[in-house]
Amino acid sequence: MKPGDLVKNKKYPEEMGLFMGMRTFKRKASNGSVGSAYTCAEVMWFERNAPNGDRISTIQKDLIEVISE
Repeated sequence: MKPGDLVKNKKYPEEMGLFMGMRTFKRKASNGSVGSAYTCAEVMWFERNAPNGDRISTIQKDLIEVISE
C-alpha cells in the first residue's frame, strides 16, 4: 500500500478513500517511560469525516484494502 492508493473499508465496503500513509503513536507507560508503539493507516475518506471533523482519520491497516493503485 502506498500513498495515493484508492482503498475501501473491509467492514463497510461502500466507504472508500485515499490512503495517505502510516502513522505511529508512541505510548507512554504509567511510570513515564516510553511504552510500545502503535502504527495505523491514515485515510482521507470521500463521504465522511473523522469524529473531530477532519477529512483524514486513522484506521487499523488490516481493516482496509487497496482497490486501485
